[in-house]
Amino acid sequence: MIRMLAAVLLLAPLTAAAASVAAPLNIGVASAVRGAVRAVAPGAAGRVVETGQPVYSHDKVTTGPEGKLQILLLDQTSFTMGANSEMELDEFVFDPATNAGKVSAKIVKGAFRFVTGKVARRDPASMQVKTPVGTIGIRGTMTAGSVSADEATIVLLGPGPENNADEKSGGITVMNDQGSVDVDKDGWGVSVKRGEAPSKPFELGPSQLEGILSGVGSAPKGESKDDAAAGDSTDKTSGQGTAKGKDNAGDAFEALDAEQEDASRFASQQFGAPTTATWDQVRGIPGGAGEYKGSGSYYNCTGGTCGTAPLGTTAFALHIDFGAKTVGGGSSYVQLPGASGADGTIQLSSYAGLTGDAKYTPSITGTGDFTGTTIKLLNTGGVTAGAASIDVRAVNTFGTNPSTTFGGPVTAPLGNP
Repeated sequence: MIRMLAAVLLLAPLTAAAASVAAPLNIGVASAVRGAVRAVAPGAAGRVVETGQPVYSHDKVTTGPEGKLQILLLDQTSFTMGANSEMELDEFVFDPATNAGKVSAKIVKGAFRFVTGKVARRDPASMQVKTPVGTIGIRGTMTAGSVSADEATIVLLGPGPENNADEKSGGITVMNDQGSVDVDKDGWGVSVKRGEAPSKPFELGPSQLEGILSGVGSAPKGESKDDAAAGDSTDKTSGQGTAKGKDNAGDAFEALDAEQEDASRFASQQFGAPTTATWDQVRGIPGGAGEYKGSGSYYNCTGGTCGTAPLGTTAFALHIDFGAKTVGGGSSYVQLPGASGADGTIQLSSYAGLTGDAKYTPSITGTGDFTGTTIKLLNTGGVTAGAASIDVRAVNTFGTNPSTTFGGPVTAPLGNP
């Protein structure tokens, strides 16, 4: 099984500020990658996807002959893709305050598995997974399948209504223009052919289940006490054991539960204190432009340590062009009116070749000496480079306090340019 790794990138909720920026929203992270995986965002060149890198709204993701991928979205929805697979992340909207939103994806081809997250648990109608031959409606569940251009087999992994594992009953509805079929028994599924209605639900045999789930790496970790003697690999692989009760839990289902626990821990970290981005992460945003703009207090910082009594207000704006990989220039400025009187323009800088943390010493020209001023880009609110922070050090060499250093930090959110 492709296991969850400790990813470092943030996931992007659809906030009003972030949504208005031209740069694609990174809605999730490639939490585990094996082999060749590529993605293409609208209007951008294709890119190689590696573990810990972001995925964007409307990405088209493909895996190679030996490739496997697990994607974790902001609401903890996870998708796993097998080799020679293709998926499109059609739409993702998520409000972490209410868990409301929408998840829409299309499995174009290959083996897949998904585990629903907060959006579908709150409102099952808010999540749909499309295939070339039909659409899967979800009712809070784990689902897998195998898809080609003309046919699909889709199986419910659970939990069904007859479980005693303290799990809310889930299910799927498979539909197309020719008909609609509900599946609410784990280990059961439907087949769909182009131009035909979905089949009646049927219980998948051992070879069918193992064929689908081995394609996405869901082989059992090891034998459980209850089904090792019986040699029932299908029960372990599909997770039917857990759905039927805690006492005979199948190893694969336990692994899926562990993934969800890992996902929950990972997602819970995304709304903590802002963290410094890396230049690699910022370069991973394939295009668009924005502007950081905000204000804050400045202080007397003579001697290297800033005081606690504010002396005035700092105004800060920083332009960023994700496509050109530049910051500054244009309408970028930092102003400390009043006691300081310093007023500077932040010059254009390229981050195309920078490494490490996304911070730098800007070139600032104008009234005053801004030596010692630093700028860094922050992962915050679920958005990579969703804010910028400037730590100002300024001396107005032409003012009434020529030997006094003023400054302090200002954090500004990303918005329209």
